[in-house]
Amino acid sequence: MTATGDPPGAWVTTERVVLRRPQADDLDDYVRLHTDPRTYAHAPATMPSSERCRDRLAADLADWETSELGYAAVVDRATGEVIGWAGLRHKDSDGSALNLYYRLAHDRLGSGLGTEISRALVAWGVEHRPDTVVTAMVDTANTASLRTATRAGLVQVGTRSSRDDVDGEPMAYLEAPRVRVLPAAAVDDVRGDVVDLWVRVNDAGGSVGFLPGAPATEVAAALDRHLDEVRAGRSLLCVLVDPGSGSLRGLGFWEHSRGFPYAHVAGLKRLMVDPSAQGRNLGRILLGGMVGVARRELPWVELLRLDYRDGLGLGAFYAKAGWAEVGRVPRGLRLSATDYRDDVAMARRVDGGPLR
Repeated sequence: MTATGDPPGAWVTTERVVLRRPQADDLDDYVRLHTDPRTYAHAPATMPSSERCRDRLAADLADWETSELGYAAVVDRATGEVIGWAGLRHKDSDGSALNLYYRLAHDRLGSGLGTEISRALVAWGVEHRPDTVVTAMVDTANTASLRTATRAGLVQVGTRSSRDDVDGEPMAYLEAPRVRVLPAAAVDDVRGDVVDLWVRVNDAGGSVGFLPGAPATEVAAALDRHLDEVRAGRSLLCVLVDPGSGSLRGLGFWEHSRGFPYAHVAGLKRLMVDPSAQGRNLGRILLGGMVGVARRELPWVELLRLDYRDGLGLGAFYAKAGWAEVGRVPRGLRLSATDYRDDVAMARRVDGGPLR
């Protein structure tokens, strides 16, 4: 395998690695990765024996057979080497929670791979398993893993004891924000919070229809036009809510009732996240969650579209989530007498398949 070809069973792909479905012949790599005491410095009592590794791999294989989900081999895209184990697994018997897990070979620690993998897994879970919440349990002394979980978008909401180390100190328990559709009857309840968020995004330089310093009255007028569409059943308001405080962390709209010949198309509008939480993967979580919303709430929609102004790196952000550029008008947007930007169109299929 090379960097240009992912292995059979590929599941989640990032810039440097691909997570693939586990295989029975992964046992040697599994043992090598899970019996290295250097990677259990914060919880040495939880390191499994070689025999226990055999049982755990069998359980991972069974999870994939029954749930099409679980822990997977982490493969270096450049070399084809198995360098870790990571994934999402149903944690509770009722299937309401998914546990985020990763373990990397010792010589790959400190390279940012844990964050890269965790961010992709959390976004995948929010999009594809909306009836569950992505969680993680981290030793409170393991500041590196806590930092990774936070950068992946998770928020600490309490502490819990580990099943593998019941006599140890309680571990930090974290949850990912969730994306939900706000009913039309409830949109007035959040109007003030949305205006406040939108103004802060504008002032931080976000590309959501205004320039920094735009008056709140103008933002409120634009919001009211969107909310009229929500009340009329032609648009959905999706919100990203912090699991700890319940505060609004992001939002976006799906415009979905444009009539013939666009009945199968939904347009993404005003995607924004709290600028005070930049770097926490919230944009990717919100975008993934909104695609999941489109899949569930708009079953007649096949194609998703959006437009953005260039100059902010948004193209790369959307491309990582499966969107493709389908059109560009050079200098199609004029922000000031001297500031022209390209007007760029992107699209993706709801099912994630290729556009062509």
